[in-house]
Amino acid sequence: MKTTRALALLATALFTAGLAGSANAITPIPAAQSPEAVLRLTVAHGTSPTSGTPRVAALDCPPDAATTHPDPITACRLLDSVNGDLDRLDVDPGVCTDLYDPYTVTAKGVYRGQPLSFQHTYGNQCVLLRTTGAFFDF
Repeated sequence: MKTTRALALLATALFTAGLAGSANAITPIPAAQSPEAVLRLTVAHGTSPTSGTPRVAALDCPPDAATTHPDPITACRLLDSVNGDLDRLDVDPGVCTDLYDPYTVTAKGVYRGQPLSFQHTYGNQCVLLRTTGAFFDF
């Protein structure tokens, strides 16, 4: 009888330990945070976003393996500095020639859970780079 009781206690202990182990095994793992921004950027030489052969870059903020932008850290900082409103970018105001040689840029995707769509034609590459800095420098 003592053996039966000992086996019952042992079985209860093993069962309880097994449940405790199972509880640890099924503890949910926090989901990875979604990126702040996932954007597709283009730069085209002309008045249309499809002029010539547009250059394309992927920008994820924070940068990850999908990012193809050459300076994603600076680009993400610029994006955050204007809270996703690319019309507000004015990185290096200064003088450029009046030569009209247009460049059209686009940014499409999501910033902080909100859709982002931007298109602008700059008078020349100098104006583009002075206004947007590293953001469209690729």
